[in-house]
This record gives sequence, C-alpha cells and structure tokens, in this order.
Amino acid sequence: MPLVTGIALLVATLLLRAPTFGDPAPFLDEQFYLLVGDRLLHGAVPYVDIWDRKPIGLFLLYAAIRLLGGQGVYQYQVVAALFAWAGAWAVSRIARRAAPEPAALFAGLAYLLWIETVEGGGGQSPVFYNPLVAFAALATLRAIESSDVRRSLRHGFVAMALGGIAIQIKYTALFEVAFFGLVLAGLLLRRLPLAKAVGWTGLLAAAALFPTLLAWVAYAAIGRGQSFVFANFVSIMLRDTAIDGKTGERLITSLGHLAPLSLCTAASLWQLRRSEAAVRRWALFLMGWIGAALAGYFLIGGFYYHYLMPLYVPLAVGLAPIAARRPIGIGFAAIALWIPLANLGWPDLASHRRSREQIEKMVALLPADVDRGCLFEYDGPPILFQLAHACTLSRFVFPDHLSSRVEQDALGIDSASEVRRILAAHPSAITIGREADAKRNPRTAAILFETLRRSYWLAGSANFEGRTIDMYVRR
Repeated sequence: MPLVTGIALLVATLLLRAPTFGDPAPFLDEQFYLLVGDRLLHGAVPYVDIWDRKPIGLFLLYAAIRLLGGQGVYQYQVVAALFAWAGAWAVSRIARRAAPEPAALFAGLAYLLWIETVEGGGGQSPVFYNPLVAFAALATLRAIESSDVRRSLRHGFVAMALGGIAIQIKYTALFEVAFFGLVLAGLLLRRLPLAKAVGWTGLLAAAALFPTLLAWVAYAAIGRGQSFVFANFVSIMLRDTAIDGKTGERLITSLGHLAPLSLCTAASLWQLRRSEAAVRRWALFLMGWIGAALAGYFLIGGFYYHYLMPLYVPLAVGLAPIAARRPIGIGFAAIALWIPLANLGWPDLASHRRSREQIEKMVALLPADVDRGCLFEYDGPPILFQLAHACTLSRFVFPDHLSSRVEQDALGIDSASEVRRILAAHPSAITIGREADAKRNPRTAAILFETLRRSYWLAGSANFEGRTIDMYVRR
C-alpha cells in the first residue's frame, strides 16, 4: 500500500507540474537562483561577486542542477518536481502514524496542491527545504517512538543533520528545526542522567548548526567572513517590507489561504483528543510543529505568499485524521483538495506558452554584444542573463535590490551611487518596468531615466508577470 501511495503521488506531481516544464520564467526568484548557480560554476563567489541574502546551500543546489546540462530550465523544474514529490511522500508517512493509508495519500495530495497556490509550482526555496524539514520531523517522531535510547539518538542526529541542511537552503527552517531539537532535548532529559542529556543535546545542536558554521568558516578562510555575515544575517533586518503599504493586505489574504487546511487540522486534533497515548503525542507534536512554522512566518514579516509553503507541510499532515473519519471525512478531504485545484486554472497551457513567447521576444531584442557590453536589469526577468549569456556590471543583479525602496538601506552600499557606477560603464542594454509601483526607489529611478533619455533608445517591450518591460539599447 505505501508503494501505491508513492506512485500515486509521483504521478500527481508530474501531472500538476508538467505544464510548467520549459517555461523559463514561471516565477522571479528561481530565475535568479539558476543564474547564481550558473555563475558560481564559472567562478563567481556568492555575496562577493553576485549578491543575495539566501544561504549558500541554495546556490550550491542550483549549481549542481546546472551540471545536468542544457540551459538549466527543464533541469531545475524536473529536480524541483522530484523534491515536491519527496515532500508529499514525507507528509504521507507522517500522516500514516495517525490515519490509514488512503487518508495519508489525501494528505500528500493536499501538500502538492496547496503549495502550487503560493508560487510553489517551480523552484522556490521551500520546495527544496520542505522535504528536508518533513523528513527531519519524521526522524524526530521515530526518536520519540523508540524505547531504545541509542536508536532514539540515531534518529535524533538524522533529524538535526537534515534540519541543518534545510537551514542552509533557507534560514526560516531554523524555527522548525529548533522545535525538533527542543523535543529531542526533552526526550533525552527524561531518559538519561542530566549530564549525559545535556552533552548529547549539545551534540545534536552542533549537528544542526554544522552546515552553517562550515559555510562561515569557508568564507572566513578566503577573507570574506564579514561579507557572509552581513548578507546572511544582518541585511534581512535592514529591509523595510512595509514600505509598499500592502503588508496588511497580504497578511489577510495569506490567512485566507491557510483557513481550509487549518480547519481540517483543528477537526483532526479535536477528533484525536481521546485517542491512545501514542496518537495524542503525535497530535501534540503536530501542534508544536505548526506553532514553530507560524513563528517563522510572522517573525520574518513581509507576508509574501510563498512564505506560506512551510506551513502547508504540517497542515497537510493535519488533514489525514479527519479525512479518515466516515462519513464526514470524505467531505473534508474533497474540500481540502478541490479548493486549490479549482483556483489553479490547471493546466493553463496558454499562459505558459505566452510566457515562453515573451521571454523569447525579450532575448531577441537584446543586442548581439550583450555578452561583452552587459545587461542592466533595473526591472525584468533575470532569466535573460542566463539565456543570452549576458555579462553583469554589478554584484547586485536581482532587480529589486537596486530598484526597490524596500532594499535601499539593506545592501551595505548607497544604491544611487551603485546605479551611477553601473550606468557610467555604458551597459549595452537596460530593462525597466513601464508601470512604477509603490516600492520603486525614486532616487535610482531618476538617475536611470535621465541616462535613458540621453543615451538609449527603446528597442521594444514585452509582458512579464502582468507588467510591461521596456528594453532600451545603447545608441
């Protein structure tokens, strides 16, 4: 039966994601991750030569994907699909501890569907670290279930090692991994003398922190430890995510996204309140896990929709117990699966075809010397760098970094001065969104528009994410 569940989830994963395969620009962030992975293989050092605040593990993952050949688009999307399937499989295995196999299958399907509703249909970072966190949760549960201390410790180290890798894909995984660590610490305190429990707890914490410490040591060894620390830990606190005035709107919409699975999970927990002790422990663990994921969501702020993806792991697990109850379970499961499917517009082949056409149009507008004269994207799809082999004039390649007021005090440099320096190098082509939004940095925009009027001509435009992107070429 587990084999059938695994095959069913794999088929569902491929069916859901196949329409996206080959679309070079389904979402903004993953285009940039692919670019960084590619440039890393060509000698660029993240945070030094090309800047972002994501952990190095994410860029190493995309660099490994680039080794698969091609332009990297199909490759990262297929790898992301396999990670999504792994996440769904882990969800089903955790759910199976409190529900029969069919309900566990429903839980895995719910995970696949709901992450699609919040930009999880491609290669966003949670698509890759969610499975690691889910398997870490499963290992923690196995540690709880085992009566043998040595076996519990083995499961605990597996959980912390997986959690440590997840943290190096995105730091928000820290909250969930910390919760698993506290659960394991409490388990050891109950089963071992105090001194031994404290010692083993310290080793478990070291296992979780090791990948991050290793990354810092590697950067310190090349004299770039400060660059690593600023990008990874300081810059995030300097952003002004409320500057566009839409934080409250995003939060309300996000809570609406969470409502269906939250209702199902609440019904499951109510149903399990009088179950046997092992199942009640499972339910208590699930509540703590949801709380940790919520803490990460609220403490990071911004409330962007893809930030919801980590929450869909424990909430999808929470669907299973109520889905197993007859006759109401079928209703809960049907609603939990139908709502996201009805709102996806799947397969939406026309939209993905248009996306490919618009990207091809933009690539065709680029001048032939963009590999030497370089491209400056003030706004636009980062995949252009990859497809056109365009060189860069700044380590701040991600469009929002120099164009958004959110980032203006979070880069460690003066953004206006950086834009002047880039324009002084006379890039062959410049892309900019025609419609300004509330986040646009007026200082850098004014500098750019003056240069465009003086030295560039409008070669053409294309549509990207519902906006018009203008392509300017040097006269």
